[in-house]
Amino acid sequence: MSSTDASGGETMGASTSSGSSTTGDTNDPTTGAPLECWEQPGPWHLGWAIPEPAPIDGDPVEGEWALLHEDYVSCGVPLSIFNLGKAFLGTYADGESLPWRDGENANLPYNWTAVTSEGGTELAAMNCLTCHAGKFNGELIIGLGRHDADYTESFTSLLSLFPELPEFTDAGKEINKFISRYDALGPYIQTETIGTNPADNVAVILASHRDPQTLAWSDEQLIPVDPPVVPVDTPPWWRVKKKGGHFYNGMSRGDHRGTMMFASSLCVDTTEKAEEMLGYFNHIRAFLESIEAPAYPWAINEELAAEGEEIFECACAGCHGTYDDDPELETFPNLLIPLEVIGTDSLLGDAAADDLGTLVEWFNSSWYGDVTQLTVDEPFIGYTAPPLDGVWATAPYLHNASVPTLELVLDSTKRPDFWRRVDYDSTNYDRDALGWPWEATGGQDTVPPSERRHIYDTTNLGYDNGGHTFGDHLTASEREALLEYLKTI
Repeated sequence: MSSTDASGGETMGASTSSGSSTTGDTNDPTTGAPLECWEQPGPWHLGWAIPEPAPIDGDPVEGEWALLHEDYVSCGVPLSIFNLGKAFLGTYADGESLPWRDGENANLPYNWTAVTSEGGTELAAMNCLTCHAGKFNGELIIGLGRHDADYTESFTSLLSLFPELPEFTDAGKEINKFISRYDALGPYIQTETIGTNPADNVAVILASHRDPQTLAWSDEQLIPVDPPVVPVDTPPWWRVKKKGGHFYNGMSRGDHRGTMMFASSLCVDTTEKAEEMLGYFNHIRAFLESIEAPAYPWAINEELAAEGEEIFECACAGCHGTYDDDPELETFPNLLIPLEVIGTDSLLGDAAADDLGTLVEWFNSSWYGDVTQLTVDEPFIGYTAPPLDGVWATAPYLHNASVPTLELVLDSTKRPDFWRRVDYDSTNYDRDALGWPWEATGGQDTVPPSERRHIYDTTNLGYDNGGHTFGDHLTASEREALLEYLKTI
């Protein structure tokens, strides 16, 4: 029944829409031996295994230091001005400091780094933790995607609150460069709802303003694009070590350092600067691959979890892998699942493969393409089934953050069309449903403009919460057991 397609991945024609083990053959058609439940037809048999990248040597200790101290964004706000005005920047500068960092960095919010410009100006530059550090149960966790970030406001308008400096000073040139980059990004990075992230749009717009060979910046777009804002849920970094293809559509193949670097390239305008960064991004990648998911902090019903593990192995493991206290015994299939099978909002996958195809060509022909290649439709357009380590801590769910709890991931029939979090307190967690407490609301057009950003409206482009119906066939007691098991991984 299995065959190898032109791209080398294995596919299988027979499938169930639910992932249930009760449908399809129960014996191997060749040997007659009983098939394990995850070997029987399911959505995993329509997936394609993304090849694993080659390992790269790096020092995770050096990588953590580089992540929090190196100047890989290459522009920022003069430090003296930043310290005066950070209170106006909301989500962008409301984080706590990390007193174990060196020097001036010990006083900055965790997602900003003190650097020095080529002209000698001390700057505060954003770092990767702007998106990749979040709180759970009151604790800041490096590597957890931030779930309460507010990107519904214009960052350009926030920056306008800073004082203007004369252009003939280095400090003036630096702040003007920083603001001009966000002037270019501004129309494309405002999301509709708190908790959704516009990072994919940032990359697209930066590419449209750069020469692919020299990386030189142009204030005017070199490739005219006008993409819709694609909302994504920031995934946790502890998945990095297992994934063969990064991003929700698995498009980053091979050495992921190219896309890691490009994601932070706000003012990286020369290949010389990019080469310098490549020299330490092997260490940053090693650090990301060293991060482990946190352990569930509350009591677990072990008997119920054992029942849930059996259900998981039959209904979920085919796509999401198996888990064990010994990492050597775990498996992860790295599957790309076709859009029509997964059924979740298609905007991200379709836009990358169609409207934004010229930007994929830009990347692959650029300096970054010598490190990493983007592949958006081979062997088909789809989304990757992620590893589920620490999944209980990563609400909201689906690639666009459209589902507030894992309970609703497992029962698509009960997902609300419009909802809002009860609050943004990370200690207010639903231990039964596994996610953020929420309440049903009307759509965004039913509330004053000031309240719109708190409502997740699934009628907005890119915000649909359908698909992933693979748990709908389970009974209520089976879902309860499965949720208990998910606390253990």
